[in-house]
Amino acid sequence: MKLRTVLLFICSVALFACSSAQKEEDADIPRPAKRDPIIEEQAKKNQKLYNQSEARMAKTLRLPAITYEFDSIRPPDYAYPFLDKVANVMNSHPSLHLIVEGHTDVLGSKEYNYWLGASRAAAMKAYLVSRGVNAERIRIHSHGKDRPLTLDNSSDGRRTNRRVEFSFTTRTWNAIY
Repeated sequence: MKLRTVLLFICSVALFACSSAQKEEDADIPRPAKRDPIIEEQAKKNQKLYNQSEARMAKTLRLPAITYEFDSIRPPDYAYPFLDKVANVMNSHPSLHLIVEGHTDVLGSKEYNYWLGASRAAAMKAYLVSRGVNAERIRIHSHGKDRPLTLDNSSDGRRTNRRVEFSFTTRTWNAIY
């Protein structure tokens, strides 16, 4: 009986040692990081807003954000059809004004990021003006890295923060500023 108890005790200790060793081995297995829900939400929102018609855009006054490549001020190729729609809406609705806000990720100095955000917003304004929109109806602002959408510092998080946001308004500039 004692031998049986001793063997049972030894087996249980060995089993416990194996199970704890298995947990330590699992710690080395890389697991995918959980994706920030803000990134997912922003992507879904932008996809829906990119595909809206000009009439819907003028009615809802909601516009998607344009995301940028790292350290780039050139609008991405996918933005041009959207910007053409914005220009058409503004040209057919003279009471609308547009606020264009440039944002960056956390990489780089504060001064550089303010310049980069302003340059991105200015590039959007320049394109809209080339499409016949009166430059006085567009205001640009740079927030640099001060207003991130997500604090996720992964490549997806930084890409989400590198953006230009648009806001239509029907108020005059004197009423806003």
